[in-house]
Amino acid sequence: GEEVPLIRAAAELIARADRLLVVGTSLQVYPAAGLVHHAPQHISVFVVDPSEQVMPGPGARHIKAKASQGVPQLAFDWGIGIL
Repeated sequence: GEEVPLIRAAAELIARADRLLVVGTSLQVYPAAGLVHHAPQHISVFVVDPSEQVMPGPGARHIKAKASQGVPQLAFDWGIGIL
């Protein structure tokens, strides 16, 4: 329930995203967790977090891994990194 600095600016950026990567959160602490809902419905959303409690929403992919493992794997899958 705490105020998040620049949350409106973040929501505007997410609304224009081609793809959204969320790292290291179970998406259960609001209002920041609500930012994922600003993503356009047609884009891919990925959440990297080892928690079983993640609720990324319909169509989102939850990668159950630590950031140090999940992010490099996604970068490799996207063709922008080497494992």
